[in-house]
Amino acid sequence: MLASVLETYESWDLKKLSIPSRSRLYQLQPVGIGTPLVESLTGYISRLAEAHCVNPGVLMEKQLATLVNKEYGGANLHRIYNYTTALNGSGVMAKDLVQALQKLTLRDDLCFLTLLTWDKLFPSRNLLRSVRAWCPSCYQEWYEKKQLIYEPLLWSLDVVKICPYHHHQLICECPHCHQKNTTLAWRSQPGYCSKCGEWLGLILSQESANRNALKKNELEQKIWSAKALGELIAATPYLNDALSPTTIALTLSKWVEQIAEGNIAEFARQINVPRNTVWLWCKGKNLPSLEALTNICYCFGVSILSFLTEENNNLSLSKKLGATEAKTTLRTRNKPFNAERVKFYLEELLKNDESPPLSMEEVARQLEVNRKTIYKHFPDLCRAISAKYDSYQKDYHKKIIEECCQEVRLVAFELHNQGKYPTESAVSELVSRPGYFRYKKVRLALREANRELEL
Repeated sequence: MLASVLETYESWDLKKLSIPSRSRLYQLQPVGIGTPLVESLTGYISRLAEAHCVNPGVLMEKQLATLVNKEYGGANLHRIYNYTTALNGSGVMAKDLVQALQKLTLRDDLCFLTLLTWDKLFPSRNLLRSVRAWCPSCYQEWYEKKQLIYEPLLWSLDVVKICPYHHHQLICECPHCHQKNTTLAWRSQPGYCSKCGEWLGLILSQESANRNALKKNELEQKIWSAKALGELIAATPYLNDALSPTTIALTLSKWVEQIAEGNIAEFARQINVPRNTVWLWCKGKNLPSLEALTNICYCFGVSILSFLTEENNNLSLSKKLGATEAKTTLRTRNKPFNAERVKFYLEELLKNDESPPLSMEEVARQLEVNRKTIYKHFPDLCRAISAKYDSYQKDYHKKIIEECCQEVRLVAFELHNQGKYPTESAVSELVSRPGYFRYKKVRLALREANRELEL
């Protein structure tokens, strides 16, 4: 006798599956959004290029060119490398690149890697520094802790001169090749010099620390400024439309009432700014620069974030400048030019054999005197110091090139002994300065080695 037993099998849903859109490029997670050390857009581009195993220049030209419909787009995209500082800023170039990258990665948070949310708050002039800057101690610490190496947006602000964590001045010149880096270069890589390819994360030597030493009050203000701006950057993603330029005019007007009883001239005198400039700020006709606003907030002990977001009536000033209180704020008072001291210093520099010799830019910084002023008084001494510095640079460069050629030759022979063909790509992965393959002499050294190996 057969029993009728019905068995139910798993049913199939024949509807079309909803497949999310796929991004052209990896949806690389930006570092530190909502923190003081959020990543910069230029640093993000470098990391994104590295994730795709190409140089940033290749990524820019092959992927972004078709989406940037500007005069610097397409075949002329190379022009953008003259203005890469602006990519982290608040202008059109930053906006275009953010939109293009968001389209390619399907991310919607890349605007926070720039100053686009500050576009109506601060004038763009002197907002960002013109060259790349970094804290060697941050890089070294991240490397030793096996953390991700990246470039914080905070380092790109011109007013930020010091690391708020290590209290070292930010460095703008490679300690190996003594060259400055553009904010984004064809072969940029976070933590490495785009000129020579060397690692930039070093512990500052005592000599460097002494050279970078600041007076206590100056150090205190610079640390405060860096931390205050970091706080503002960290809060930016959560402020929505709270940042308004009218707040600046209203708050300054309120401060004039509280501090100087409505007397703009007295307030201007206390913060060492021209009266007409303060009047234009209070009337909303001009906006103070980021540096100017930072210094004003420091004077009165109010964070920049509080200045821009809290109700004017609720702002309490932690200190009020007295009528006779000397305060270095927006414009540093000119120090009398001590010609004798400067001349002695220049002559001593020419006599000693310090290596590397100082550039005139570094000399002017140490003397705390404008470089043009020094040239005006001692043109011959200045030219001699510059010639000494240039001569050292040329000799150093020549020496490094020779070392690179020798290393390339040794690596080529080693690869050949291992049964591998010594291509430029294979050799560059093993040499200590892969960036030097851009020099013809280094490439010729590899060809010569291959010729000797009869390859």
